[in-house]
Amino acid sequence: MAPNHAAKNGTVESRTVSVGPPLGTIKVGHQFVCECHIRRMFNEKRLDAAREANYRLQGVQVIESTREALLLPVKTYNTACTFYHRFRFEHPTPDYNYTDAALASLFVACKVEDTLKKSREIICAHHNLKNPDHQTTQDDKIFDQPSKVIIGIERYMVEAINFDFRVRYPQKILAKIVKKVVSPSADLSVFFPTAFKMSIDMYKTYAPLKHSSYTCALVVAQLTAMITGQFADEFQSLDALDWHTDEQCLVEVMLDLLDLYTQHGKATKVGPMFDLQVFIDTQIRINQYVEREGLSRYVNQCRECDSSILPPTPSTDSPTSLSTPSAAGTSTVKRGPKGAEGGTTRFIFDADEAVREKKSYDEHTKDEWEEWEDEVEETIPDPREDRRHEPRGPRGPRGHGRGHGRGGFDPHWNSRNRHDRRRRGGGGGGGGGFY
Repeated sequence: MAPNHAAKNGTVESRTVSVGPPLGTIKVGHQFVCECHIRRMFNEKRLDAAREANYRLQGVQVIESTREALLLPVKTYNTACTFYHRFRFEHPTPDYNYTDAALASLFVACKVEDTLKKSREIICAHHNLKNPDHQTTQDDKIFDQPSKVIIGIERYMVEAINFDFRVRYPQKILAKIVKKVVSPSADLSVFFPTAFKMSIDMYKTYAPLKHSSYTCALVVAQLTAMITGQFADEFQSLDALDWHTDEQCLVEVMLDLLDLYTQHGKATKVGPMFDLQVFIDTQIRINQYVEREGLSRYVNQCRECDSSILPPTPSTDSPTSLSTPSAAGTSTVKRGPKGAEGGTTRFIFDADEAVREKKSYDEHTKDEWEEWEDEVEETIPDPREDRRHEPRGPRGPRGHGRGHGRGGFDPHWNSRNRHDRRRRGGGGGGGGGFY
């Protein structure tokens, strides 16, 4: 600790200086993300929302088709889509190809859900779907390099999700809601398959990342009843508070699904089953309900953030592929520094524990300083004194002789040399010669 000095001007300034090694970068996993955060991230990274939506749908379609080819359960699909969305938030389109990211998310999801599949199996299944006329096996050498790429992306995937592998499964709660509301003697041959397909389509939006499983399951049940016309009164009479949610959350998820069906209906399972006008009429009814009840389109919607949205940057380049990385298992994109102050990046699940650790660390590294001013008289040096010690320059010519006397400067002449009989001066005339 530095000594304390009394300030003569009566002011004391205290500042904190980091002492010792840096604490490092702490990242805390978050279960939910709001719509305003997603839009702000798009604006900061200058991303086109429409183009990002296309890559989101294409990546989820890759996961869905590969999952069905490998006969994986729906819980693996839910986990893979969640990891894919979170990975896309950290690494947008210019960094990674959506196909490689989708296959890597499915590879990580298989490990998390204990439905183990090798990376070569996943790549082989995707290859056979794209090339039905050229079927091959996982032992083919063409999968050596893509397999290394998928394994290399795995590390970035777990860092993007902050090592938080908690995922929600709304299908289980959907089955409980339908079983409780609908009588056992009712015919569910059309209603429940449609609702189950809608729960799969919901992962093509960001709704599972923004809301809980109860909200998503209740929205799927109510929206299926409104579209099919079955059990509409039973599901509309449910109280949202009894299912751990509220009307604002239900409206947001329902409008997200309707936007998906009206804009990208062909890329979904439920969209081709019904006429487009059915979804448009349902969306109009929901919007009228929102205006009548005074609700907003999104939860915690910020009007100031919406008014300050930056114009999207036109993007014409295609996403970079990881088929030819610079090194085995690594990407062509260079990673930035680990943190603002360097050090190790640590992942913590408890945010309160991270705050307490930071406070405890600051107590040992805090250094307070007090600045004070003092007037000291200084003498002004004489510039002439400094000139005396300066070295003298080269001498000029001596005399004005024209001959070989001392009319000019001779560097080899010495006054003590007795053999030198030349005259000193070289006066007028031709100047004296030797002897």
